[in-house]
This record gives sequence, C-alpha cells and structure tokens, in this order.
Amino acid sequence: MNFFKNLFGKSGQNSSEPSKAASNSDEPKSSSQIKSENANSQDSENNSNQSPVNQSPTMEETKKQENGGNENVQTPNGENTNAKPKAHIHNLIIVDESGSMHHLRYSTLSGVNETINTIKSAQEQFADTQTHTLTLVTFDTGDPRGDVRILIDDKPIAEVEEFMDYSPNGCTPLYDAMGQSLTKLHARIKDDEDATGVVTVLTDGLENASREWRAKPLGKLIEQLKEEGWTFSYMGSAHDVKSVTDLLNIDNIVEFSHDNLGMSSTWDRENSSRMGLYEKMQCCYSMMSPNVSRQEKMARKREFSRSYYSGRVTPGHITRLNPDEIFVFGSNAQGQHAGGAARQAFEHFGAVMGQGEGLQGQSYAIPTMEGIDSLHAAVERFIVFACQHPEMKFLVTRIGCGIAGYDDVDIAPFFQNCVKMQNVALPLSFWEVLGLKM
Repeated sequence: MNFFKNLFGKSGQNSSEPSKAASNSDEPKSSSQIKSENANSQDSENNSNQSPVNQSPTMEETKKQENGGNENVQTPNGENTNAKPKAHIHNLIIVDESGSMHHLRYSTLSGVNETINTIKSAQEQFADTQTHTLTLVTFDTGDPRGDVRILIDDKPIAEVEEFMDYSPNGCTPLYDAMGQSLTKLHARIKDDEDATGVVTVLTDGLENASREWRAKPLGKLIEQLKEEGWTFSYMGSAHDVKSVTDLLNIDNIVEFSHDNLGMSSTWDRENSSRMGLYEKMQCCYSMMSPNVSRQEKMARKREFSRSYYSGRVTPGHITRLNPDEIFVFGSNAQGQHAGGAARQAFEHFGAVMGQGEGLQGQSYAIPTMEGIDSLHAAVERFIVFACQHPEMKFLVTRIGCGIAGYDDVDIAPFFQNCVKMQNVALPLSFWEVLGLKM
C-alpha cells in the first residue's frame, strides 16, 4: 500500500511567477500625490485584516493549491523540481539482415516502418507523459560498413524518416549486434531515472558470426537491464527460439513461420504489445508523484515488462470466466444453443435461447451454419464490436470447426485483424494458421 501511496501521490504543476509592473514615470511626485498614496496604503493595510469578498486567488495562491500547498522550487538551470515526471522511452530495434532474410525483405521493411509509426503515434498521443527516441540496428557480415550498423542513433522519433536501407546478405553476428547496441544505449541513459529501454530483436537464424560477445555475458547484461526496468522482446524463426531466449534471459518471445504471413503477424503482435506498454506507462506517469523513488519506478517498469506479450491463447476447455472475459462461440441464426460450445455458453455464460448473434451475458455468438460468406461477415462484425470494447477480453473458441464442418485453415484467416488486438485471444490452432507459434 505504501508503494502505491507514494507512486500516485498528488503531483505539482509548473507555473511561472507573475511579472512585476515597472514604473514608467521619472517625474517627481507632488505632495498631494504622496498624501493620496499614503492614504491608499493605509486603506490596504486595514483591508488586509478583513476577509476578502469575491476575491480571485492570486497566481501564487493558485500555484500553491495545485502543488499541495508548496511552491515550485527551481534548480539553478531553471528546471522545476516539483514538475510531473516524464518517461523517457528509448526504443531499440535490432534487425537481422543476413542472407536468409532476403525473401522476407518487403515484409520486414513494412513491419519496421509500422513500428516507427506506432512509436510516432504514441509520442503524439502521450506527449504529456512520454518522450520517444529510436535506435535502429541491422547486422550481417556482408556489408562493407561493418557487421553491426547503427543506422538511427537514439534519434527523436518525430525526426525519423521511412526505413528503406535493408539488403539482406551474409551471416548472423546476433550477439555482437545486441551486446554493442545495448552497451552503448545503457551508457547513454543509465543516470536518467525516468529513462527506460524498449528492445525488440528480429532474427531468423542462430548466432554464427560474432567476434566480441558470447551468450553468457550477454545474458547477464540483459538480466541487469531487466532489473532496471528495460523491456525485451524476441521475434524469431527457423531456429530453436526457446533455447536461445533461455540463454539470453528473454521472456517475451514469439516464434513465427518463415514466410511473409508469419512476418506480418509477428509485427502485428509486436506493435499491439508495444502500444499496450506505452498505455501502461501513460497511466503510471500521469498519476505519479514528483518525489517517487527510482526503485519504485523500476519496480513498475519490471511489472509492465513481464506482461508485454500477454497470454492470448484461448484455453482448450473453459469452465469459468473472469468478470471482464467473454466466451465467443459458434451458433446458428435461430439461436438454438443445443450442443458443444453453444450449449456450454447457454448453461454457464449467459447465452440466450433465440439469440443467434452478438453479446449475451458473458458470451458472444457468431453464427456459423449459414455459409462461409455469412460466417466471414459475422466475424467482421465481431471484430468491430471487440474494437469498441477494449475493456473486455474475448476468448474465441474454434468456431465453425465442429458441426459446421469447416477446418482451422478455413476460419483462422478471418481473424487476421485480431492479431493486433490485445483484448482478443484465439485458439492455438488458429495462431498456427496465422503464422505464429504461441
């Protein structure tokens, strides 16, 4: 309780001191003027002992009220020590440019640029609590500029242009790329208690060309940065992703199929998770007291990092729901919930007999028996509804894959747009069709 009390205490706001009017007259004052001013001064002293009537507060009084009774204190360089803190988010994207990425060039460029736009949107939306920079690193052994290249070096996100400098070739110095870029960024921001790193690694192959860094020291560095509140995500393909991320102490991982669909899906999921992190930071910093400790800030950042890739796989058998969860099941147009998931929804989660589509209790019905085109249209309506209700978490079952007679490969593509929606969970088999191994 003390942690939250300190973290979300009332914060001060920066307001300037009122300017004092200067006298514009150099003429000597007459005796009558002096008498008049003395009389006014005496009246002012007498009135100061009386309660003001309909008197507006001065700027100083307003400032004290906003700051809990304390005036803002400025440092010698003019910074306001009672001003609300801002999160300084240093985004680092490390992209494999080795030869095996050649057939994924277009989807990689598209994904990186989508991420740049996501960060720009966050900067505009959360400007009162966040500043964003971007570092973009590519790596391979086939470039004359060197194996590891920092193409964008901690640049304010508003100044970042479209990324096009990407020509896959050569081998994979993954550890050098990570170790060098992490060390450089950490040295730059380590003394800023409001700074944090958000690191994304994209690679389609095992390390095979590093000269400076090995897995064990790199894993120790990553563990240290995680303790300081940094967030790490790893998007991997065509290698044993789990073994590598275990060595590197990275918990947020997505394995994607080695094709354009898998690449597109992994960037969609990455960017939805990234925006979710920024929203949490916005909520945290908008309520944060100016005197919150560095340790408390780190603790909150660690909490946000652990939930970066939130669980989005629908359980195989659902017996209970949390208050914000919605059971999404396949039905028929008549709303006769007689068997399978539909019967479960009727008996346990508030489905209504006679209602064939939409929200009912803690369930949502999608009709599946009226043809594939009709089913697709119903899924589209569901997606719109889910977008309009981010406060709900929708657990989609294998709709259409039972009595309706369709396969996962027929239905899962209808849910492609749900990949980027943090509040929608899909069956494991749907994720695999969409190119992700969850």
